[in-house]
Amino acid sequence: EFNFTAYDKDRPIRNFNIGLSNPNYTPIQSISTYLKASVLTSEDGNFYSHSGFNEDAFRKSIATNFKEKRFVRGGSTISMQLVKNVFLTRNKTVARKMEEALDVWLIESNRLVSKERMYEVYLNLIEWGPNVYGIGEASRFYFDKPASELTLAESIYLAMIIPRPKWFKYNFDVNGKLKEGAASYYSVIAGHLLKKGIITEDEANTLQPNVVLKGAAKNFILVNDSTAIPHADVEEDI
Repeated sequence: EFNFTAYDKDRPIRNFNIGLSNPNYTPIQSISTYLKASVLTSEDGNFYSHSGFNEDAFRKSIATNFKEKRFVRGGSTISMQLVKNVFLTRNKTVARKMEEALDVWLIESNRLVSKERMYEVYLNLIEWGPNVYGIGEASRFYFDKPASELTLAESIYLAMIIPRPKWFKYNFDVNGKLKEGAASYYSVIAGHLLKKGIITEDEANTLQPNVVLKGAAKNFILVNDSTAIPHADVEEDI
């Protein structure tokens, strides 16, 4: 167990424990299989087989960033995201990326931490919304249920918003339904899950790109294009 500091634009905003003393901490065996598989498929499909790096994505990231002369492409594996969040500053510099790569190499090559432990920690500390960190909080915030009970549709939705969690409300239309753009994402993720045997063909065929928000998240949705109900402490990254 350790204490984690969450940052927003280099500003520390929360401290919480990553471990069982935190009531929101969720052991990996208590997290929905759908959620674990959906996040892996979305963020790092080869996590359990690679040694910390996706060489092809990493090369493309370096080439793109060099060409654009700025950081426009990440190419990070779950291992790299975890190291960045736990050990390093948020400054996007070449030196920090090199330190990130070295730390990942040391951890993975020496097997200092198991893959399962790394994934469990990752799911319990990543940002999932405005001041929402970890799957325990996220499951309650969006669906008012424990992470073990997340459905396939809910799991794919949570995986979809990881890159821009504070923008989750813009995925919904004025009637509180997921916008049409979500359909293609659902189809792609479901296709991969079907190929891996994680879901059945019937589950894939009946999957609908829609979720019903039942937790506090529903108060953030822009309804009827006129009423916004923001949280008093939210600062959007716009």
